[in-house]
Amino acid sequence: MSSVRSLVVVAGGNGFIGSHVARRLHAEGYCVRIVDINPISEFTEPICDELIIGNLCDPAFCDRVVRGAHTIFHFAAAMGGMGTIHSPNDFIIYAENHTMTQNLLNSSLSEGVSRFFYASSACVYPESMQDDSAKDVSLREADAFVDPPPRPQGLYGLEKLVSEILIRQYDTAIDVRIARFHNIYGPRGAWRNGREKVPAALIRKTLSARFLGFPNPSIEIWGDGTQRRSFLFIDDCVDAILLLMADKDEDRRAAAQPVNIGSDYAVTVDELATIALQCVGVAGAQLIHQGSRPTGVSARNSNNELVERRLLWRPREDLANGMQRTAEWMEVEMEHSLDGLDDGQRASLLHSFQRSQLVDLRAEWTAFAILLPITSRGTADPEDCLKNLACFSRSLFETTWRDTHALGGTRFRVRVYLAIDKDDSFLLDGAAQEDKASDILRANGFPDITTLLCDFPRGYICDLWRTCVKRAWADGCDYFILMGDDVVLQDEGWMRHAVQEFRAISERESVPYGFGCVAFTDTSFPGMPTFPIIHRTHLDIFEGEVVPQVFINQDGDPYLYQLYRRWNCSTMFRARICNAVGGSEAARYEKKYTSGWTFETLDNGTGALERWLRTAAPAAQRRITLDIIVPSHRVQLGFLEPILSLQPSNGISVMFIIIIDNPTSPSLSELKQRFHHRPDVRIRVNKNNLGASASRNRGMFESSAEWVFFLDDDVSPEPDILLRAEEVIRTHPNAAGFVGNVHFPISQSVFTTAVHLAGVTYFWDIATKIEDDIPWGVTASLIARRNVPDDIQFDLRFPKTGGGEDIDFCRKKREFALSHGSEGFRAAPHVIATHPWWNNGRRSYWRFYGWSKGDARLIGLYPTLTYLDHAPSSAELFLMSGIVLGAGVTFASVKSDTRVFIVGFKMALSIFLANVVHDFYRHLWRDSARANAIQSSISGWRWPSAVLESSLIRMASEGGRVTGLLENGEVLYLGRRFDWFAQRWGNGPIDEERMNSRQRMALFIIVLALMIKY
Repeated sequence: MSSVRSLVVVAGGNGFIGSHVARRLHAEGYCVRIVDINPISEFTEPICDELIIGNLCDPAFCDRVVRGAHTIFHFAAAMGGMGTIHSPNDFIIYAENHTMTQNLLNSSLSEGVSRFFYASSACVYPESMQDDSAKDVSLREADAFVDPPPRPQGLYGLEKLVSEILIRQYDTAIDVRIARFHNIYGPRGAWRNGREKVPAALIRKTLSARFLGFPNPSIEIWGDGTQRRSFLFIDDCVDAILLLMADKDEDRRAAAQPVNIGSDYAVTVDELATIALQCVGVAGAQLIHQGSRPTGVSARNSNNELVERRLLWRPREDLANGMQRTAEWMEVEMEHSLDGLDDGQRASLLHSFQRSQLVDLRAEWTAFAILLPITSRGTADPEDCLKNLACFSRSLFETTWRDTHALGGTRFRVRVYLAIDKDDSFLLDGAAQEDKASDILRANGFPDITTLLCDFPRGYICDLWRTCVKRAWADGCDYFILMGDDVVLQDEGWMRHAVQEFRAISERESVPYGFGCVAFTDTSFPGMPTFPIIHRTHLDIFEGEVVPQVFINQDGDPYLYQLYRRWNCSTMFRARICNAVGGSEAARYEKKYTSGWTFETLDNGTGALERWLRTAAPAAQRRITLDIIVPSHRVQLGFLEPILSLQPSNGISVMFIIIIDNPTSPSLSELKQRFHHRPDVRIRVNKNNLGASASRNRGMFESSAEWVFFLDDDVSPEPDILLRAEEVIRTHPNAAGFVGNVHFPISQSVFTTAVHLAGVTYFWDIATKIEDDIPWGVTASLIARRNVPDDIQFDLRFPKTGGGEDIDFCRKKREFALSHGSEGFRAAPHVIATHPWWNNGRRSYWRFYGWSKGDARLIGLYPTLTYLDHAPSSAELFLMSGIVLGAGVTFASVKSDTRVFIVGFKMALSIFLANVVHDFYRHLWRDSARANAIQSSISGWRWPSAVLESSLIRMASEGGRVTGLLENGEVLYLGRRFDWFAQRWGNGPIDEERMNSRQRMALFIIVLALMIKY
């Protein structure tokens, strides 16, 4: 044929004959490229070096696949048995098959391909020669042109004959071989769905009868059973093809003459049925003849004189052995198709196997239902809705024309379902019983329109949606999409691309085809799944209900997207759509959001899908859904970009919700430009600065996930942080949340070391110190369960800049979880992020002062988590000294007596010295081991300096707490302290704080006494 190093292209190489030829060539060492529209081969082992999936009716695709080829085998065709090749399908089959052959031949000639094999058919022979079943008809190659003009069997046969002539027209430019196949059968051929040949059909019916176990079963026969045919086993067919390609006839025209490849031993269909019954082991069967079904010609047999003379070839496999081998393969295939079915499903499928199907290619459309509510209300001029509709119709026509007119592969159609208010007098013409909207759609090329007159409250779009969907579902549509007269479709081919997306979802996630949600890219509202496409599988699961009744006119689209997201079966594909009215802008009706749909409503839908998948796809993997919420005022892309680049594992579905709390940020436009298009990124901008707590609350409102993961906008997460988050969630699914570890860079300055020594960062890595029931965690790295209707948010009474709100949030979450039988917060020590030193480590105490002002509110909110200290804090003492100083100023001004003022001054100085001395005592001696564990690189004189500064930071924090109590009007809480550990470590932390207070108080009294004395 050619050198084994040459490239051989097998068009239709995943089909029956093509796959067997490809397998043989591949086994013999040829470089084989299979080209097919079907991605699946019946062979489990490799049969090619390269597989290219596409449509040979596309000339550009043909140019691509023949590139570099030496030999082309052309088996690709729309074909089948009599269930497919009958008169209603003639024109579709003719057009597609001839287009494929013409394109492939043209590309082969342009590329300079050396050899071209064409798979023709015995259907090229005149029907007039094959109308007598009483005798065998031995068809010679020359008989195709007996009694001109030729009249082959149907347009399928005519196309094959015309293609033979077309190909032979170029037999001087390319080495042509043509084989006319006569009823090839064997393992890995079609055996169901109407595309099988008669041997496979009879074996299937016989096997199903045996599986059903009925005595004396009935076997359906199309026709009267006297039709005569010869049948050739696939191995013999492949032998003949390769011999034909190896033939080195120097006369190219002679070599291009067609040859029969078939058996010259004919039997009746009834005799073939008897052989099938014997192979399967079924006795006592009754043959039931169906005379109304297509039967083809009455008698056909292959004359093999030419092929024997030219190739020295004869069939070797007798019919009984070939049928036996085929039956053994089909029995395994049938058992696989029955695996996992219950008794009722098994019996139903087996009964269906006992009947052959009649395929109507005209009805094999993939129908997209365009669900189109339309109203003349809500616009300045009622004519506006018709203008909008005309614009929409043009965009629909332009973006679907190719899909609805293309040959080969999936055939598409558009069906429009109009929903019109029955009292919309502008759109409805009662006299003519017509509507103006239908006229516009027809004028733009859409004749298949169903108008539904509805009587729902105005603006109840979801009711209109549900009504349209149920009608389209009942009509047998395959895909459903809610659109509006105000949208414009922007990309051609969106229907075929949507089908590809559903196919990709099915293959990737091991779910039945159609399970999922594919949304357009809405250029007017980036990142939101505002126009989801669903398959009828969704409606089969939910019994025709597209979205639950709770939805009025908002939230239905994201509900569908989030529902299938839990199996990673939601996607936003590249096809774009523009929503001119509505979307993020003002709509023509009052928007009514569905409160709480992300809780029970979404969980109920999830439960329904879970129950369905247990039977339909047990291997489907449920994902954890996690939304990362990042409030950002600074909008630092250097931090946000790595966060948005985090990669989840296959077991978790992640979305990023960025809440911008500074609408005037100069970096906002760049952030949107770079990330707004991503379906897993949602960027929302507050109208003004609301603070971190309000921004996190908005993030939770935007979220539909089971879990939310709060990150600060200036942390650097570890690359595996999402993997680690998934691990802890799966390990402890009943936890209220998880506290991650937030590390700081090594302290390289006096100030940053002092921050650690002051204890204000102690809880940032609490996950290494407490394993379970952690009292609280900082929101720089905090995971919390979201899908519980606890109504818990960050309390906006706490300062906008932070302080106490994280503790309050965690305590409320914990209390709700425990009261409902779950756990509190658990440690996630390997969920790690690094926080930079604030202001690049520049000295500032204001942050810690502000945090403590917020913390002060906790004392009144959680009195059971507070205790009375044994001595005043530094701030409370400073408050006392301030009072004395104030009195001293009064005395000095009224009586010129400065003694009280001096006492007040000495008190303040004593407080300062007592606190500093005590901290030196703690950090340099009593708790030196604890202090030395701090990650700091300073040494020498800088270490005592850090101890000194830590006193200032601690006193600033205590000052903030006193200020907060005074501002809150909670003077009576002075002297009370909040237990940061919430009794998690018992009274140990409280006892230590009380001891420190007593020691500082003692030092204060001693220092003050000495100052007063001396």
